[in-house]
Amino acid sequence: MEVSINRIINVFENDMYNGCSNKKKLYKFEIFKMCNVDYIYDVLRSGNYNMKEYSIFMIKYPKYRIIMSLKMIDKVINHYITKYAFIPKLSKYLDIRNVATRKNMGSSYGIKLLKRYIELNKKYKEFYILKLDISKFFYNIDHNKLKSMLRKELDDIEYKIICTIIDSTNASYVNNNIENLKNNELKYTNRVKEVVDIPNYKYGKGLPIGNMTSQFLAIYYLYALDHFIVHNLGIKYMVRYMDDYILIHHDKCYLKKCMNIIERKLNNEYKLKLNKKKCIIYNIKDGFDFLGYTLKRVDNKTICIVSSKTRKNVLKKVKYNISNYSNNNLRYSYCSINNYYNSFKYCNNLFIKRSINRVY
Repeated sequence: MEVSINRIINVFENDMYNGCSNKKKLYKFEIFKMCNVDYIYDVLRSGNYNMKEYSIFMIKYPKYRIIMSLKMIDKVINHYITKYAFIPKLSKYLDIRNVATRKNMGSSYGIKLLKRYIELNKKYKEFYILKLDISKFFYNIDHNKLKSMLRKELDDIEYKIICTIIDSTNASYVNNNIENLKNNELKYTNRVKEVVDIPNYKYGKGLPIGNMTSQFLAIYYLYALDHFIVHNLGIKYMVRYMDDYILIHHDKCYLKKCMNIIERKLNNEYKLKLNKKKCIIYNIKDGFDFLGYTLKRVDNKTICIVSSKTRKNVLKKVKYNISNYSNNNLRYSYCSINNYYNSFKYCNNLFIKRSINRVY
């Protein structure tokens, strides 16, 4: 990996300013900008990297989740490794059906691809959708398995830095902070089961939720399974977003067989388990939910609408913005609401606009 001062500054000015909502972190980094850049340069050249502790907090919508936020120096290192080591060296293994994280991909690309696959299967009178979900995916990624995959692809310095990042979930303060957050939240919420179900990190397992490296490693970790599904099982109409899989086939029995094969492969090779409650085979006429949309075939036409769950979550967020932003921040609140107006472009979003208007 080539390391240069200009690249580090470019990552900070482009990625951090656009992607970091904590302006205090940006300001503190900016005060001693060149000192911080020199430190990052030395780390990336030597591999001698000591991470600062994460700022760990809990978000409540759309569901309870623990987020681990890095200090600004660590954020820049994370983005640099992803941009100049992972993307050039690991992207060649990723299938185009694996739609998360990468540039010009994401949920919009995933829905567009899925609609295309549904159209290609309309030649069958009936066809089926197998929806797979991996249980606690980020928390159960095996460190040793992931490191063995990366060892042959990265140079010594890159490998040394990424091992430090991967092993950061082994620190004792991580689980202590998670337990404290859960105990505090249980005093005030009636959503007890959701809070209790938030897992702790096991030693040698899991990626920190919130890191750029974690997002890329999550889509890389199962790349061999993606190829196995497409080439060995013959399911070429597949879409994967992180740990959510959609498999399309005209034979329902064959999809059941595929699910059993995939489950065994996950257990034996990746030490992961399927969430059986969320693994369902749907008839395309009945429809299914994916990435915030509901898709189905009606009168030989593909219908795509905003799912009821997504609509409820959007309205919750709109109410939250309205009730919590002061008059000084009203413009930011308006911009947040306006973003929802422009979302959901792959369906008729008039209904959700009317729902927002009623609240706003």
